[in-house]
Amino acid sequence: MTSKTEQVVIDLIAPILKAHDDLLWDLTITKEGGQKILRILIDKPKHEFITMDELTTFTQDVNELLDTVEPDPIPEAYMLDISSPGADRPLKENWHFEWAKEANENILVSLFTNKNGQKRWQGKIQSLDQDGLVLKTENGDLPLTFDEIAKAILDVQF
Repeated sequence: MTSKTEQVVIDLIAPILKAHDDLLWDLTITKEGGQKILRILIDKPKHEFITMDELTTFTQDVNELLDTVEPDPIPEAYMLDISSPGADRPLKENWHFEWAKEANENILVSLFTNKNGQKRWQGKIQSLDQDGLVLKTENGDLPLTFDEIAKAILDVQF
């Protein structure tokens, strides 16, 4: 669930994302070790990889914007952390699962409670709708609702 402040920041950086042809994967404002952190995960659309130079340029543009915009969406001190979602990126939104399905990626799913005797499942998304997905596992197809999923990430195979 996106907070009001997170949505304000998303709206502010939308023109920068568009100008750079970047994809906002996730944006969160958290507190870790007493430090407030604005974490922005970006990538390129169409399963392309973002470069360090692109991340640096985006970071500079966002930093400049957030230092000058009035009113300040985050008036207290915070750390800005902008990066790629990485190979083991979190899958939180429905479109993240669609993205993984389109790329035929393996995913690793942790459930809140056991299903068919285990809490962790690995496989590829067979089908997907607004309520959940069917995961094709080595033990067959496993239907899951999004409410059953505690955490999901890409399961990169090397």
